[in-house]
Amino acid sequence: MALKKEAVRRIQSDIDEIDASSSRKYIQEFNTEFQTFQSVSEPDSILDELVHADLIWVADYHALPASQAYAVELLKEIARRKNNLALAVEPVFARSQRILDSWLSGKISEQEFLDRIRYNEEWGCDWQGYKAIFEAARELGIPVFGVDCHPRDDMRSISRRDRGVARRISRLIEKYPTRTLVVLFGESHLSSNHLPGRVRAILEPKGIRSKERLILQNIDALYWKLQENGLGEARAVRVHEACYCVFNVTPIEKYESFRQYLHKCIEEDSSGDWTLLAQTLMEVMMDFLAMKIDESVVSHMLTLDGFQLSAAAEEFARLIHQACRGELEKPVERAAHDEFFVKVIENGLGYFCSKLLDSSRDGIESLAERVLSQIGGNDQLTRAIELLVHPSRRPGSQHFAALRCAIEARAGKQKTMRMLEQLLGYALGRRLYHAYLQSRISRKEIQALFHDPLNTPQRPLECYRELTSRY
Repeated sequence: MALKKEAVRRIQSDIDEIDASSSRKYIQEFNTEFQTFQSVSEPDSILDELVHADLIWVADYHALPASQAYAVELLKEIARRKNNLALAVEPVFARSQRILDSWLSGKISEQEFLDRIRYNEEWGCDWQGYKAIFEAARELGIPVFGVDCHPRDDMRSISRRDRGVARRISRLIEKYPTRTLVVLFGESHLSSNHLPGRVRAILEPKGIRSKERLILQNIDALYWKLQENGLGEARAVRVHEACYCVFNVTPIEKYESFRQYLHKCIEEDSSGDWTLLAQTLMEVMMDFLAMKIDESVVSHMLTLDGFQLSAAAEEFARLIHQACRGELEKPVERAAHDEFFVKVIENGLGYFCSKLLDSSRDGIESLAERVLSQIGGNDQLTRAIELLVHPSRRPGSQHFAALRCAIEARAGKQKTMRMLEQLLGYALGRRLYHAYLQSRISRKEIQALFHDPLNTPQRPLECYRELTSRY
């Protein structure tokens, strides 16, 4: 937790230099309302609840593509269970409804639609995520309504804006009483005394009561509560009877998306470069490993294309391991089986570090299925791999012997061997991660693993066997 919180703190510090909106009372009211949860929840139980609702609020974090991607999947899942949906969205003003209808019906092009609603000037967030939402609704035959109004960029007038949006939503509910209205709106607007409260205040005097459900995404306080309780792999929680929160990214990814959005807005960074995050990750991981920043590692990291948190953390750890062994620029020549187990340990340390930053990460079982299908009918090898991958069972010496024989026999099958290196490494990293959480391995012991040169014959297999047998 300390490692992850430090990464978030550094990102937020940069954000605060550009944007101070988080200190506003309006946003603090939202953050204060959702501080704890009742229980861990499963996605299917959430969907069961939504099927019986007639007003579904879905919180959107505008700068985060994963937030819109979740909204797309949620819309599809609800539509599979009921066919009378309508969708209300924030990026389009209510006054632009005719333009939205024209685009959705194919009467105008996508570019004309964006130009006429002044999308970049009035909204400015990445279009692709919202485009996916509109296209999903069109494919599913769900009518879409713009519900936002001015002023968007003035926090001092946000209550006036909410009143206008609430009137529009209320009119939709009155006009389409048989439809379930899904409202996708910025998360801070969805505190109970913000938009939902204003809609109720309009409808209840008219005798209209909606069965509401609220779906939040990636709320910080709830994420940290899960971490504190050892539930870091949970993907959703029930906050209270009518409210759930789902988790599809870490706070690191959430706030980095906002930092990049802000830098684009002030034109410091118009390319979506993730250099700042790479530097942040390197700094916190080097602190964790008690190492000084290695400029050769930095230069390798900053040449990588794209960004995904677990993959970046994994690659960073592998580079650090190579640097600690003195092999970042010039690898040591080893026998095939020694090189194989060096790569296994390298992948293990990479997975361990990525799991520290994203505790929800998994992917081992699906990789195991692919590897076992590639290996075929070698029952002895299959048994060895199953034991090595299992998170708690311990393989015997015969299983390591079977593994070594298979490595020597399959030296020419490079793709299969790379997949097996990755699988065994990930399984080792998972063992190390759980051992670290349970204080069965210390940080100093992890640091020592990074510095083991693994440069004598048989040492890589010996190290792998020791770690697998012990943890």
